[in-house]
Amino acid sequence: MAFMKKDVNVVLLALIIVAILVFSGFTVYYQTTFQDVSLEYKNKLEQLQKVTSDLSTQKQQLNETYALRVKAEQDKKALDQSYKDLSDERNQLESDKASLETELITTKGDLAEKSVQLQSTQNQLASTVAELGSVKAQRDSYKNDLEEVCSDYTTLNSGTKHEEC
Repeated sequence: MAFMKKDVNVVLLALIIVAILVFSGFTVYYQTTFQDVSLEYKNKLEQLQKVTSDLSTQKQQLNETYALRVKAEQDKKALDQSYKDLSDERNQLESDKASLETELITTKGDLAEKSVQLQSTQNQLASTVAELGSVKAQRDSYKNDLEEVCSDYTTLNSGTKHEEC
């Protein structure tokens, strides 16, 4: 039994040593794995911080782009309204121009008609003036004839004047 006792102690010692070695192996394995996981965690944390920083930068750029887009849309609406106003004003001015051109043509026609009437009136006036000149000359001739007749009458009637002389 002493052999068995000795053998059991050695087996028990071997089992304890194997258990310690296995425990030490697992401890080293877990320590190494923990260090790897810890390093990987630190790397992932750094990457996450970098990605968070990049994301923050991208978000800021996106906000700036959005603000520019909103401003561009507002500017576009303002320009569209200005274009519409100017287009309406242009159409109104073209309409006014067309009516003014029509009025100008009508006025030119009236002016031409009035010019013709003026020319006709001037011709009539000239002929009337000429006629008046001839009538005046005829009147003067008749006056002279009357004076001669009156003078002859007075001479023939011994100095008595006719009531019309």
